[in-house]
Amino acid sequence: MADIAFLDTNLLIYAANEDSLHHTAATDLISRVNSGELKVCLSPQILAEFYATVTNPKKVKYPLTSKEAVEAINGYFESDIVKLYPSEDTVKSTFEIAQRYRVKGLDIFDAQIVALMLENKINTIYTANVSDFQRFKEIAAINPLQ
Repeated sequence: MADIAFLDTNLLIYAANEDSLHHTAATDLISRVNSGELKVCLSPQILAEFYATVTNPKKVKYPLTSKEAVEAINGYFESDIVKLYPSEDTVKSTFEIAQRYRVKGLDIFDAQIVALMLENKINTIYTANVSDFQRFKEIAAINPLQ
């Protein structure tokens, strides 16, 4: 799957949040994905993180209702975007990566993304938070909004 990139949560959030400075660029990115121009994948973790953020008034100025968030998530499930599901090996690899890179706190979720990527031979993540993934030498983090 070397020709496919993993899609990070923040890009979905920006696309859904019309108040975001990155909304237009993120919406354009999702359009490129939907047209088949860009090949990406995501995981249930990304969709759960999306829901947790877009429905939280502490995280976004205009949160989505539960119904709106679920409709957006169903749109991703129904799309041609490849969905990757963690296995028991993913979980074991997550903690090996966490130990190797001395991951602490909520950064464990980034380690879990990296473990899933490596398990599926994906070496690129599209994210607006490139710095979150720079420590992981096995992958490249690219900000597609720039």
